[in-house]
Amino acid sequence: MNRRRFLQVAGIAGLAVMAPLAVREVRASSGKYEGPFWIMLNAGGGWDPTMLCDPKGGTDPKDPKQVNHSYTPGEIGHAGAIAYAPTSWGQNGVTLLTAADFFDAHHKRLTVLNGVDNSTNNHDAGSRTTWSGQLAEGYPCFAALVAALGTTAQPLPLAFLSNGGYDATAGVVSLTRFGGTTSLQRLAFTNDIDPNDAKTGHYHTPTTAGRIAAAQEARLKANQQKQRLPALSSAMGSLWLARQSDDGLAGLGEMLKNVSLVNFPEDFPAQGGIGGINEVENLLRQAQIALLSFQAGVAVSANLSMGGFDTHDNSDDKQSRQMMILSFALDYLFKQIDAAGMTDQVYVVVGSDFGRTPSYNNNNGGKDHWNITSVMVAGPKVQGDRVIGATDEAFKPLAINPKTLQVEASGQRIEPKHIHQSLRKLAGLTGTALDAEFGLPGDPMPLFG
Repeated sequence: MNRRRFLQVAGIAGLAVMAPLAVREVRASSGKYEGPFWIMLNAGGGWDPTMLCDPKGGTDPKDPKQVNHSYTPGEIGHAGAIAYAPTSWGQNGVTLLTAADFFDAHHKRLTVLNGVDNSTNNHDAGSRTTWSGQLAEGYPCFAALVAALGTTAQPLPLAFLSNGGYDATAGVVSLTRFGGTTSLQRLAFTNDIDPNDAKTGHYHTPTTAGRIAAAQEARLKANQQKQRLPALSSAMGSLWLARQSDDGLAGLGEMLKNVSLVNFPEDFPAQGGIGGINEVENLLRQAQIALLSFQAGVAVSANLSMGGFDTHDNSDDKQSRQMMILSFALDYLFKQIDAAGMTDQVYVVVGSDFGRTPSYNNNNGGKDHWNITSVMVAGPKVQGDRVIGATDEAFKPLAINPKTLQVEASGQRIEPKHIHQSLRKLAGLTGTALDAEFGLPGDPMPLFG
């Protein structure tokens, strides 16, 4: 497959591969990456944490001091140390998962960070600071940094997978956008005319394909020895890797042939778009592809993304619906991680652009943009059943002692930079060249130990 044909296939399949700038040796049979792995789940549009993990409550729509009108303070649920909004998260009378079921099942693996100050209510800036730790442009997202760290010893064909959200790489690693299983199978089985239909045959016989691959590898090495510009040498290797079958990719392709999703209630709304079955299936498929890529050893990190949280009208109803879908997907993801025996290998971080205002607007119970938000984190070295930070009854952030993490009037607000400093420590990024190049100002907080 020539370069033009590869790019055509990638474009048709909804897949984009971007070459890294770092100099690395590239080969088709790279070693299998064993972890740790990272999943970043983006709730796009600005979620309302008071409808999830920072509940308030209230029932009088005329009382401006009541943050929520869909439940009372007495109805707030508790699972261990974590308080949650008690909504049933149903749609048209159908509930995929209740709040109680989700938090009862998973509170022991979750650290909840409340009262996080993103310092912005702009979508682009909010997404950038949530996933990079910096408001300033030009910083790579955390998923890109850990993927770059994970590929320093060996190249990986799908090091950083993204299905949306903030996924800037600043050139530190390859970025692969994935639109579904078909696009990945085309990369896994480059010699198959149709990877999903064995009857269509191959472009070349296996013998011929082997000779072509060997000739391409020899030509690559010869050209790289002549090339003195590191970026061009790396780009040659990245293109060659994309054109070849990879042992890990082939394994991933075989996995994708025999996978199925969970069954949904027959009466769950079948419409596409926000709130429909298509949105739920899309999010579960993203999680599935990410985990299979991890199992195949071809990826380090993945961005999963959903929308529907920019609720300037009917906020409580829409937030409840989207929180149901998000929690259902998280429940599926955690159960799949456990079933695959990867509980000690996979980290999951959940966040959004920002939060929603404490008060309702005049547009049929909508809420607008608010710089205060929450983040949830789970993983092998993350202490579960834990809440750090808080907001008052008006959904305004409370400062905490930066050492003890207890609420303290003279303390500091939790900011995204503090979360990312702690995430970098978890990932082994602290003190590395990548950490120095994209430094985060200020003293860290021991959020994860």
